[in-house]
Amino acid sequence: MARAFNDDKVPPAWEGVGYPSLKPLSSWIPDMLLRVEFIAKWLYEGAPATFWLPAFFFPQGFMTAAMQSYARKTATAIDTLQFRSHVCEGFADSVTEPPADGVHIHGLFLEGCAWSASRATLEDSAPKVPIAEFPVIWLQPVDIAENLHAGCFECPLYKTSVRKGELSTTGHSTNFVCFAHVPTEGDANHWLRRGAALLCMTDN
Repeated sequence: MARAFNDDKVPPAWEGVGYPSLKPLSSWIPDMLLRVEFIAKWLYEGAPATFWLPAFFFPQGFMTAAMQSYARKTATAIDTLQFRSHVCEGFADSVTEPPADGVHIHGLFLEGCAWSASRATLEDSAPKVPIAEFPVIWLQPVDIAENLHAGCFECPLYKTSVRKGELSTTGHSTNFVCFAHVPTEGDANHWLRRGAALLCMTDN
């Protein structure tokens, strides 16, 4: 542990019981405290207008719970639902009310491309800016039969920038969270070739 402290690394004993992260220790500590602060604020002040998705050890569990809440509210079978991703105009500080259905999420980063707020579409990254903050996303529960692919890039969301991990029971990597359907102009495969993805955190 002392060696890890000297090297500005998270001690292996902490990694074994902590959340996936590639941050150095000097960044990991503030990040961990922010997670505790977010959960505490939710506990004592009630559900926020938008949820900081990276705060969760298991983001998929939160998203499933959000879907279950909607399913109970509407008496709909949960296996007939899916989330449609609506990219909002601003960031967390501009969201003051929760959506009528579903949830707002924030705190994500876009790697391999950028988001054009003026055109509401993906675009090429600015020079020397490989990663950029992404606006709030509204996850809206919709019927599973709805086509979410038209005009969108099926953007993978990962916990960290490592595109690998042990396979879970779903057949996906344990580092993989879900796909977000993000609006794009032209061929969506362009972003696939660029390795574009959403991340829950940066490496630093």
